[in-house]
Amino acid sequence: MNDFVCTVTRMASADGGDGVRLTLADFPDGEGRTLTVSADDFLALRIARGGMDADTLAAVTAAAGRYAALRAAVRMLGAGQCSRRRLYEKLRARRIPDADAAFAVETAYAAGYIDEDWQLKSYIRTLTAQKQYGPRKLYAALAAKGYRGDDIRRAMDESFGEAEVRAAKRAFLEKKFGKTVPATRDEAVAMRQALYKQGF
Repeated sequence: MNDFVCTVTRMASADGGDGVRLTLADFPDGEGRTLTVSADDFLALRIARGGMDADTLAAVTAAAGRYAALRAAVRMLGAGQCSRRRLYEKLRARRIPDADAAFAVETAYAAGYIDEDWQLKSYIRTLTAQKQYGPRKLYAALAAKGYRGDDIRRAMDESFGEAEVRAAKRAFLEKKFGKTVPATRDEAVAMRQALYKQGF
């Protein structure tokens, strides 16, 4: 019994069966704790009521950290899709440890909760249709959202090719100048400058 650092006094299902909440007592400081781990970790660690040694407590504590990070990640994704990098940054901003944040992101990605290809194509449609972004400005906007360069270029090749760029350029000129062909040299200069600023 001297090897035990605490006692598991209660175990209950949590989060609709995804997790198991453990009530721990009999710590040397007299305090109790509640830790929630995933159902998979609960089974893998073979947790049972009764005494718990230091190594098992360390493993359970680590599992609880991973589970809390994953639950936070799922809640964030439920509020709106984002890239893996942006999700990681959001988790770290919540003071979730690096390893737990990385675990949550990769687990959510592997489970299909993060579809960066779909997100990129959706952003491309929105930014080109509503804001008439040119390729340079579009790339910068997507990179700022945390997407990788190779993924951005691939999505742009598939969804924003030469025909789409020409259409976006015409739409931008029509919206800004009411025409797509300049009538004077000064107007041509103004159009070129506007197009450059817009990322074309």
